[in-house]
Amino acid sequence: MLKISLITLAVLGLIAAAGFAWARHNGYCTGGGHFEQVKARVARKLDLNETQSRQLDDFAEALRRLRGDWVERRAGIGDEVERLMAAPTLDREQVMDLLEQRHQTLAERKREIVDAFADFSDSLQPEQRTRLAELIAEQVQPRWGPRWAH
Repeated sequence: MLKISLITLAVLGLIAAAGFAWARHNGYCTGGGHFEQVKARVARKLDLNETQSRQLDDFAEALRRLRGDWVERRAGIGDEVERLMAAPTLDREQVMDLLEQRHQTLAERKREIVDAFADFSDSLQPEQRTRLAELIAEQVQPRWGPRWAH
């Protein structure tokens, strides 16, 4: 029985290591590399010209700035959450303030993000826009059902 348990643990360890290696190779474990991979995939699938590639770069940069703002604002939230949870009762107004801070970041950047995406989208040919819509739909509704159903 001990031998079977050890073999099972070894096999699970190998599967976990292989999964981690695959994820790391495909950019799922890196912060900045994922943007580059997505950009390269979109550029390849849509066969972008130089102007369209620049527009895609601008859109990706707007998303990077939004992510950077979220990371920067999130830095001190952990201590605040610990303080709130240590209190005998949860201060609902403080929780609402924390949520508002998160939404404020998006509100400050939404015009920039929409404009950058619109500029990119407007630069595409009709066939490219159709393919972009298909790529977005695949991300929203993958071919094997919604992500939450798995």
